[in-house]
This record gives sequence, structure tokens and C-alpha cells, in this order.
Amino acid sequence: AAAVPQTIDGLSIWKGPVGRITAIDLNTGEHLWMIPNGDASEQTQQAIRNNPLVQGLTNVPTNPGRTGHASLMATPSLLFATGQGSDNVPYLFGIDKRTGARVGKVRIPANSQYGMMTYMHQGKQYIVVQMAGRLHALKLP
Repeated sequence: AAAVPQTIDGLSIWKGPVGRITAIDLNTGEHLWMIPNGDASEQTQQAIRNNPLVQGLTNVPTNPGRTGHASLMATPSLLFATGQGSDNVPYLFGIDKRTGARVGKVRIPANSQYGMMTYMHQGKQYIVVQMAGRLHALKLP
């Protein structure tokens, strides 16, 4: 059988994001926001921006995110998520839980698909990210 095409003239047939993080109000079931899981490569985003089929159009999303799984951890005000940036580097992203806006990112040594934890030690908060065969701890300012 022939393979099903995934693009038409260089644009994905899927609306995207292809990898997403969605906030759902558990009392109502309403989807509050949805953001891409990480960032598509800069090359992919440029190809979308420069595609002749979208020239002149406004509000064309250029970041379809990445496939895969993000490690997630929620605090009272932030959602922490792992993912890759447009530079293909793994990051830990800080996301505002109310809006889905990224408020910061920190480079991590490898991709994570397992989980995270946080703890306090001597008045400082730490986040531990699990990676294949190791743990990586970050101290919050």
C-alpha cells in the first residue's frame, strides 16, 4: 500500500500543534489553553513562514511544536515542562498556569520523558529532572 502523504506543497496536513500541552478545567471540562510541546526547529518554522501558500495570511501558526512526551510538574502558579527549543537543545520551560504563556526556560543536559520532583533544602527550592540513567537538579533563585 502507498504511504499517506503528510504534507501538501511543504505544509503539514495536520493543524497542529503536533505535540501539545493542554490545560483543562477539571470542574467544567473546558479547554483553557493549548500550547506546543517545545518548539519546532528554526528550519521548520522558516519553511512555514516562507511557504508561498501562506504569504499574505495573518495568524498562521509557525510553531507546530514537537512530537513526543513532555515531563510535567505543577506548582501553585507554574507548570514546568521539558521539551526542545527551536535550536534543538533540551530545556525546562516555566509556564504560567493561568495563561499558558512561557515565563522562562533553562537549558538541561538531555531530553526527559520520565518525571520531575521538587523539594526544599536550607530555604532554597530545587527541581529534579529525570533523564535516561541520571537525575539533574536545578536550584531556583
